[in-house]
Amino acid sequence: MKKFIFLLIILVSSCKYNDVKFTQNFENDEEYISSSSEEISTQSDRVELTENEPQTNLKNKNQRQIIDQTPLEQNIKSLEDSEKTINDESSELSLQDEKYLKSPIGKNFESNNLFIPPASHRKIPVALFLPLTGKNKDLGWSIFNATSLSLFDNDKNNKLEIVLFDCKDNPEDSKKIFKEIIDRNIKVVIGPIFTSTVLAIEKMARDNDITVISLSNNHDLLNKTSKYGGIFVGGIIPETQVDKIINYSIDRGKFNFAVIAPNNQYGKIVTEQMKKFIRSRDGNFITSEFYENNNKDIDRAVEKVINSFGVPTKSRNRDTSYLSDYDRIYPQVIFIPEAGKALTRIAGSISRLNNEERSFQLIGSSQWNDNSILSDINLLGSWFPAPEDERFRIFEKNYYRSFGKLPPRITSIAYDSILAISKIAEEKTNLKIALQDFVEFNNFKNNGFDGIDGIFRFLPNGAIQRNLAVLQIGNGKFETIESSIPKFMRY
Repeated sequence: MKKFIFLLIILVSSCKYNDVKFTQNFENDEEYISSSSEEISTQSDRVELTENEPQTNLKNKNQRQIIDQTPLEQNIKSLEDSEKTINDESSELSLQDEKYLKSPIGKNFESNNLFIPPASHRKIPVALFLPLTGKNKDLGWSIFNATSLSLFDNDKNNKLEIVLFDCKDNPEDSKKIFKEIIDRNIKVVIGPIFTSTVLAIEKMARDNDITVISLSNNHDLLNKTSKYGGIFVGGIIPETQVDKIINYSIDRGKFNFAVIAPNNQYGKIVTEQMKKFIRSRDGNFITSEFYENNNKDIDRAVEKVINSFGVPTKSRNRDTSYLSDYDRIYPQVIFIPEAGKALTRIAGSISRLNNEERSFQLIGSSQWNDNSILSDINLLGSWFPAPEDERFRIFEKNYYRSFGKLPPRITSIAYDSILAISKIAEEKTNLKIALQDFVEFNNFKNNGFDGIDGIFRFLPNGAIQRNLAVLQIGNGKFETIESSIPKFMRY
């Protein structure tokens, strides 16, 4: 009998020792470093939590945790606490939306001395290479939050493991940190965000067969791939946007175009793309004007564009002063590849300086997908290409419930990147993912991945192809006036 009791005590003690799970508090970004949809992987077999380390229980059927292996965490300062705590009483979400949302985050554990068992099996490490300190840290942590939500939603077989790296604000520092990714033999990276940082590490990625899904939309980053590694351009590149909005405009009988663009590299690239696509579709490119970012120069550019005109082919190189308004070809469409306050200043200037009250259809880029412009009456009825909005709004509400703040629009790219990696991982019998796995992924339903921003697929030149919708600025909301095509043609 004594032996039986002794064995029973040992068995109960063993169960308590091994069944303890660790999760982290999601209420602010610093605490959330150590939480995820992964089981904790540590360099030692034992980790004890001190009284200063918060612990949280996630109410998730398949409780999992995020890894925090980077040596940089001691240098990372906490972000500001969430603007307010969301609960059932204070939430403004409708009951109709409720069914789409995840359960709210659970309460803290009481114990301060939990043993964390080592991971029971190896996983595929995915590096997040983001600005976690410095002027862009808030954006970096928001992207981290989005990848964490994506792990819970999409990594059903618990195959992925997140490893955080601070890419810093300086390209030279970024190279040093990326060397750590190489040394740890991590072959898949999400980030960085900015072109200068991507250019700093792109050769290192190719030389070491590392696949980098950057969050940039810079066309200059294309064609930096090999068979096994290199750079994917995760943002929506200008060509895709211009092609969509020009086709939509011409299909609706609007053939005469003008451009008002910022006097920078992006403005000039987009303008050249506009000229190419308009002329290839037998449209008329009337004029373009570049402006410096001040009110006086914006007014100058706007006045020149709204009073500009083309002439019939037979009248070219001759005196046009005799032509009536009926003979002159005025712009029907004005393209403005701008965002935020500059966009609203341009729209206001067009309305104020349009003394002849000509009818202009304003069109823009995916930069317009920003709630701050919805209150601008001068943009009412304007068109722009972008992913359809419905899924992002659901994601936005789920993110808000989890973190108490709204996500930047770019976070959907990071969410969808984790989704794609998890789909590829499901088909792998080993722990190795190469660039070619992204390019060769086949889904017979839509020939691509289906994410927050619609379907997308990875191309050999580093582009990520997307089928965009056309949105219209309505009364306080974005309205889909042409849906995206729900599948790709096969190669």
